[in-house]
Amino acid sequence: MLRQPRKTVHSVNSRVASTGVRSNRPSQVSIIVATLGFAIPACQALAAPIPTAVEASASAAPTYTFDSELLMGSSLGVADIERFNKVSSVDPGNYRVDIYVNDVFISRQPVEFRSTDGGEVYPCLSDDFLTSTGMLVESATSSEVSGASSASTDSVPDEAMPAVHTPPAEALPALCGPLAQRVPGASTAFDQSRLRLNISVPHAQMKHVPRGSVDLASLEAGQTMAYLNYDTNYYTSSAFGYKTNSLYAGINAGLNIGLWRFHQQSAYTFNNSPAGSAGQWNNIRTYAERPLPAWNSHLTVGQNFTGGNLLSSVGYTGFHIETDDRMLPDSMRGYAPVVNGVANTNARVEVSQNGNVIYQTTVAPGPFSINDLNPTSYQGDLTVRVFEANGQVSTFTVPFSAVPNSLRPGASHYSFTLGQVRQVEGSNAKFADITYERGLTNMITANGGARLSTDYQSVLAGVVFGTSFGAFGLNAAWSNALDAQGNRVNGWRSSINYSHTLQQTMTTFSLAGYRYSTKGYRDFLDALSARVAYQNGETWSSGTYQQRDQFTVNVNQSLNQYGSLSLSAAISSYYGSRPRDTQLQLSYNNHYRSINYNLSFIRQQTGMLYGTGLPNLVSGSAQSGSSGQSSNTFMATVSIPLGSGPRSASLSGSVATGTGQGTSFQTSVSGIADTAQTLSYGLTASAETQNGAKSVSGNVQKNLSMVTMGANYSQGNGFWQAGANARGAAVAHRGGVTFGPYLSDTFGLVEAKGAEGATVRNGSGARVDSFGYAIVPSLTPYRYNDVALDTKGINQNAELTGNQIRVAPYAGSAVLLKFSTLTGHALLIGANRPEGEPLPLGADVLDSTGAAIGMVGQGGQVYARVPEDRGTLTVKWGERREDQCAIAYDTTGQDSAPIVRMSARCTPLESAEIQAAAR
Repeated sequence: MLRQPRKTVHSVNSRVASTGVRSNRPSQVSIIVATLGFAIPACQALAAPIPTAVEASASAAPTYTFDSELLMGSSLGVADIERFNKVSSVDPGNYRVDIYVNDVFISRQPVEFRSTDGGEVYPCLSDDFLTSTGMLVESATSSEVSGASSASTDSVPDEAMPAVHTPPAEALPALCGPLAQRVPGASTAFDQSRLRLNISVPHAQMKHVPRGSVDLASLEAGQTMAYLNYDTNYYTSSAFGYKTNSLYAGINAGLNIGLWRFHQQSAYTFNNSPAGSAGQWNNIRTYAERPLPAWNSHLTVGQNFTGGNLLSSVGYTGFHIETDDRMLPDSMRGYAPVVNGVANTNARVEVSQNGNVIYQTTVAPGPFSINDLNPTSYQGDLTVRVFEANGQVSTFTVPFSAVPNSLRPGASHYSFTLGQVRQVEGSNAKFADITYERGLTNMITANGGARLSTDYQSVLAGVVFGTSFGAFGLNAAWSNALDAQGNRVNGWRSSINYSHTLQQTMTTFSLAGYRYSTKGYRDFLDALSARVAYQNGETWSSGTYQQRDQFTVNVNQSLNQYGSLSLSAAISSYYGSRPRDTQLQLSYNNHYRSINYNLSFIRQQTGMLYGTGLPNLVSGSAQSGSSGQSSNTFMATVSIPLGSGPRSASLSGSVATGTGQGTSFQTSVSGIADTAQTLSYGLTASAETQNGAKSVSGNVQKNLSMVTMGANYSQGNGFWQAGANARGAAVAHRGGVTFGPYLSDTFGLVEAKGAEGATVRNGSGARVDSFGYAIVPSLTPYRYNDVALDTKGINQNAELTGNQIRVAPYAGSAVLLKFSTLTGHALLIGANRPEGEPLPLGADVLDSTGAAIGMVGQGGQVYARVPEDRGTLTVKWGERREDQCAIAYDTTGQDSAPIVRMSARCTPLESAEIQAAAR
């Protein structure tokens, strides 16, 4: 019979295993437990479950009691096994832990645990770190920490602690006391089974900052790197004996130095046909930019395009400075109203929109204000419920409708551009732009702007009203310009936009608008292009030139289980003899079980347009002499999944008929061909009744770790076509050149020496190459990004000491993410003490640097990963030298074995030291 347990230990399996990874070796946990299998048997031999309450920070596993008296006189040894009894206890040392403040994840990083003279172990956290999490800290003094002494812990090499970029807590002070002495009412609880440090702080001791805020000191500027995105496409076709070939190669290159980012985007095209061959290199833009965090802005110098938010977009050469809303936390971006109310007690406030709870908080008695709602939808009033402590519930509604230019109260956005127009050939006009927007109240946002040039001036002013009947955006603009003949003309343009959701009928006007211009109003690019065209004896026209009015609407009507109707329309009319332009689409969508179907009517009518024939980049300009056309098309489509798994193929078909077009039929099947979901395919067959044309086509795409490649082929009546494409990226850095599938403007470079073959999670198939590097294609700027490696496929003689890093980059950063690895042989040693007894259960196993890398399991089994072929491990179960011994190992010639098994005698330290000196 087992003795009745005296004390309680929580989560024995995890507790014992995690102790084996003290001094920052968490990756050993699963290996020790899985390989040795000692935890559960040890608990059953030494402890029995007792019905005690489990503390909140502990897991729900059965509780146990360890009694060291049960080991006395046994062959298991006399290691300090009772140190596992204390709930949430931890030995002094360094641990890589997940830090949570009031249940909000902060970071994963190394933390030193120190002990007081009374034996209490507490985390040593710097004032800078606590302040960065929002705590109001009373700085530690000598008197506060006089009872705290640095524990006698094993040293941990720097390379054993992977870099943690945020928050800045790595500079620990020489003196730091328990948290409760520095932040009144605060407490810590360490869950060693999950390596999680929970910090509880009273609301009054926390600074009020918007949710999702990232401290500027935590932002990562990145490393000096050069990079290249490339996209290539080859196309060849033959129709009725005429063969053509074309090649396209686009590049987007850059160089990062500090906070400066230098960009170059260009493309090369080559066409070969019976009429001849021609190739052209097109420089799209070249510019440099950098963030200005003190101003919440970014600066651009060189060739780029203006945003086009209030004033029309213009390609320029010059400089541009603008508010960068990405620097704001999600809870402050976009539009959301401020919710004001009054609570009679300590109350819980719940905010919901369209039946979904989007915010919840606790407020003190008295007036409260909520100004950090995340923007979830521009439509749908907010319902606010206040749940009082005495059981009373009060409810009120806050109107919520917005158009794109709506801003929160107190929020603002500005931009300024000074440069020369570069997208109208033959014009070197210089100009200056300035815009400003500001949220005044929950209901009103004001905006204004001006554009000034030698022969062109315009000003704009507007306001946005948010009401219970919807959001209205009103603005008026005036322009003064030289027309094509050099005469000065001026005029006005006014517009109104509307956005609203009618909850009763479930009708959503996502955006409806009307714009009217007098005959003398000119857009900047239209005025410049018309003068250049006149000088060349041509006529200029575009979608905005001499436009009289334009009506646009996007509306969706939900029919519940009967599907939905949507209408999208844009109708424009012009001064002079140019006919009206009409674009209209009416659609009905529904599904039957997993089958989706759609019915659409599309009407298009385009008036006659004339272009200058000059190369330009003005969106919407027309080719010279194109004639007006009109068409009506009816279309029906259906999509049927051929299975339910992630690799299941999908069958789709469509029928279309229109005025003067006959009827066309199309059937296609597409899907994923491999379990890794890197190979996709598609097959299509089509036919037309009007001319009897038939065709078949197919395409395939493969996502590799370094490049994405695709091919396509089609054949029909009198023609065939084939093509191939490839796109990828390359990054040049201090360690060499690394290839990947693609790069966004903000990306990461993983350095994990020895982890060749590991996959970047959510990295589009990117893998650590033979040099120890991999590309993380995309990171979100000014947000915390968790980057993790999947060790499946990793070198069997290596393991990661931590497989996840958290980083918050500046926009455009190329961040180096350094993962530390342990390389060498995995050892499983059955060892006995000098007198032949098994090693004590729970004894620490130290490497040559003194870092704890494992623990003795049942039967004297020792697991460790060692970097050298030969060496010595130290086993320690007490502070006396006679409570320690050394194990010599030699793995020469066993490189292919995933785990090297051996038996050994643990010799006294004196003998081991003499033998080491002799060697």
